[in-house]
Amino acid sequence: MFGKRTAFYAACRRTVRKACGFPGAPSQSFLMLSLRKKFINFFAFGKASLTALCGGKPQAQVDTCLRATVLILVVLTAVFPNVLARSLPLPVLTTGAQKKASAPAKLPAADKIVEAYLKAIGGKKRVAAIRDASYEWTVHLEDSRIGTAKTQIRSPASFRSEIAYANGHELAAANAGSAWTRDRDGKLRTLTGDEAKSAKLQALLEAGNLVDYKKLNVLARTVALVDLESGPAYAVEFSTRNGARLRYLFSLNSKLLMRIEDDARQLTTSFSEYRPQPAIANILQAHRVRVSARGASALTFLLERSTYNQGLAIADFDPPRTAEALDVVKLLREVSQNQDELEKRFTEYAFLQKEIDREISSKGELKKETTKVFEVFPIANRAAVMKLISENGVVLSGERLAKETRRVEEEFEKAERDKDKNQQRADKYRAERERKRASRAKENSDTDDDVTISQFLKVHEFVSPRLERFRDRDAVVFDFRVKPGFKPSNREESLISKLVGVAWIDPADKQVIRLEAKLAEGFKMAGGLLVNLRPGAAFMMEQTRVAEGLWLPRLAQMNLSVKVLLFGGGDFNKTIEWSDYKHFGSDVKDFKLDTPKTDVPAVESPPVRKP
Repeated sequence: MFGKRTAFYAACRRTVRKACGFPGAPSQSFLMLSLRKKFINFFAFGKASLTALCGGKPQAQVDTCLRATVLILVVLTAVFPNVLARSLPLPVLTTGAQKKASAPAKLPAADKIVEAYLKAIGGKKRVAAIRDASYEWTVHLEDSRIGTAKTQIRSPASFRSEIAYANGHELAAANAGSAWTRDRDGKLRTLTGDEAKSAKLQALLEAGNLVDYKKLNVLARTVALVDLESGPAYAVEFSTRNGARLRYLFSLNSKLLMRIEDDARQLTTSFSEYRPQPAIANILQAHRVRVSARGASALTFLLERSTYNQGLAIADFDPPRTAEALDVVKLLREVSQNQDELEKRFTEYAFLQKEIDREISSKGELKKETTKVFEVFPIANRAAVMKLISENGVVLSGERLAKETRRVEEEFEKAERDKDKNQQRADKYRAERERKRASRAKENSDTDDDVTISQFLKVHEFVSPRLERFRDRDAVVFDFRVKPGFKPSNREESLISKLVGVAWIDPADKQVIRLEAKLAEGFKMAGGLLVNLRPGAAFMMEQTRVAEGLWLPRLAQMNLSVKVLLFGGGDFNKTIEWSDYKHFGSDVKDFKLDTPKTDVPAVESPPVRKP
């Protein structure tokens, strides 16, 4: 029985490798070469990330979930590799003063509270029938009318607001791929970090009317019973595994939504005066919405008119185009071609690498967090040598440090011994790959084992190219999503077609500054028996320009929920930070095992809360 099970797992592993385009039984170094080449196809992000994700360990030591993660990461980031009321008039609101009410012995489950809310406003079936909606408001400051507003939602995850004042307009929008704002002076800004995460989460909840938030991989938990001016209310925290969090407060008595609190954007939105909407089966809709931003006067929005299911287009939620003449496809090809020399020079740098792994419960609570800092020595044609220097803030010392130093020295010795063999393997792999590529070109075939830029350009359209400033540099920013009516012809195209996101590119150096990509829909292999990846899997990477003019990885974040072979899988949440780049030669003998500094500059990380 055990032998049959082992054979079954071996067969499944071969199937996964074949689906990924891996060789039949790659060695550690050969596997890393294969993965890296998949990364290199478009940008220069992936090498350090994959090495970090694999931890430099033999494949036999990588568990099933991590192998599946690498599979998804390869396909996800190969798009940009080596590098990763209810419609609220403003992106919502900050925590208002509130008192904890006398809590019952046990708080009800979040899904029960949402179910009661949907029933109270008209029933889940009626609410689910809303595919899109537009709301027109008057805007008031205290007792004075100061403007008008229009908000729109579109299922499954798009939201847009426009406020017209006497001295200008303010726009804000979010969808599955990006979030952006434009102020009264016309300055356009694509949001990043916690701001963007909150805006996207709220767009997801608003556009979906809380009907199927679980299917969209949104987590929820009831955190408290609090006293509002209108009476007691249950506080339900909605979150995603990338760290986005919003708190919705539902009345204990009426079951209606009373308030949304958004700590990331310091906004608080309150809802009142619910009335039936004849235009949509008498569903209850808040007619008064009060939006408070910390440090600013509260605005009141009064609903004047609403329309439903008018067929709003996805383009209605796109950012304004400010770079009409820009040829994005040409720019991307230049970026791709610009990576070859940088790829060769990547192994000339040693650096510090900080890895943060988090275990998050099904309710969004942080169960465990592990932090490790490594000194990393990339070596051509094989996995990097990684020396652990601290764990959970404690620097290695004594016997453990001596043991780690001996292990690393043995790794260097092995790398030196296998130098010629690794070079031969790499040359053989490149030659075979070029032979296959030439054969495919001759046959005019589009069945490349790797996810290439050509496939990406075939599948996606590039939306709203615009010029912005990002980290003190000019940047070309654009969203990407699947082309309308595209029909995938293979598994890779099927996965790529589910990706949405946004990219920042330095137009002078032709380099990717930042990339965000997300699976807007779930992805299955073999009907979910082999791999079942839930929607919302997200990857972000950022590069930095070092003194020599090279662009090297600065930050990567990845989170996903995956089931593998029905028996394995789980939730994966990882942040990697790179710093302290030091230029060396590319030969093993050029590296020295000095004791490096262990402090890594703080960069954005998903906010998490312990239970």
